[in-house]
Amino acid sequence: MTDSTEFRTARRRYLLVAGVAPLLVAVVAVALMVSWLPEVPSTVATHWSGDGTPDGFAPAWTVPLGAALLSLGLAALFAVIMLTGTRDGRWGPNLRLLAAFSIGTTVLLDVCLTWSLGMQRGLDDPAEAPGMLLPVLAGTALGLLAGVAGWFAQPAVTVSGDRPAPTVEALRLAPGERAVWARTTTMARGAKIAIVASFTALALGALVVAALGSPVWWAMLATAALLALLACATFVFRVRIDEHGLVARSPLGFPRFQVPLDEVQGVAVTMVSPTAEFGGWGIRVGADGALGIILRAGEALEVSRTRGRRFVVTIDDAATAAALLEALSERARERRH
Repeated sequence: MTDSTEFRTARRRYLLVAGVAPLLVAVVAVALMVSWLPEVPSTVATHWSGDGTPDGFAPAWTVPLGAALLSLGLAALFAVIMLTGTRDGRWGPNLRLLAAFSIGTTVLLDVCLTWSLGMQRGLDDPAEAPGMLLPVLAGTALGLLAGVAGWFAQPAVTVSGDRPAPTVEALRLAPGERAVWARTTTMARGAKIAIVASFTALALGALVVAALGSPVWWAMLATAALLALLACATFVFRVRIDEHGLVARSPLGFPRFQVPLDEVQGVAVTMVSPTAEFGGWGIRVGADGALGIILRAGEALEVSRTRGRRFVVTIDDAATAAALLEALSERARERRH
């Protein structure tokens, strides 16, 4: 099978697992919940305390609506991630994992929401609703099974695409000559919009939940605030290469990554597809264990470390950075010997 055929097959299977299957699960779940609305109280339990007692309530119609919106949102999100992130023809195991995560998460959420509403049929007081331990356990088990099935329903292929990595010419340094390379790398606009939209939607959802009287709104709002802080810390990185090695640091001072010269085993320029190789944007770990600052698709500096783990950072002018880092690491090795 050719790379193009494998790529098309993988894309089709991904859309079936990450998009079509979750929507079918949602249709069944929402249809059941809507059919049960006449049998449940007008206000139902939507949150339970640690001892299994209901402590949050909302109108019954919000449960099927929430299930529909969550399922549709997840399916759309993972479809967009794949469609926008594989334009260069690359494919990898991280995409296979994302699709499995999509169907598994949808099954978990829809089972829990459907079960929580179904067990309140015939009740006069939603405060009498039984605990959620069994539904959560069942939803988790079914979600894991769905995720595993989604994983094996997709082909195990890796397609490198048709964009060759540019070659690097070694930089010549005179004895004792000092050189510094520094550049700022910024996350792609589309990725920033998607990330900002995610924590904004979570914050708005917290306000809606608060208006409905559920006490979980503060946890949702705190999560949104944490996501906003993490976004501010990872949207921009300053990369510097000098006689101390490579340092990549956020303008906030954290996170900070360093590769000393004595740990540099090899340097290269590569072309990165965020979703295919790292499963998305930000500080990521690839399928082979590579650590990456992946802020956009395209040119990247790749450093092979003596400990066996690669470090990758997407940045412009990666060829100059690679040439200088290689020259400095060679000089450091000569000094040690």
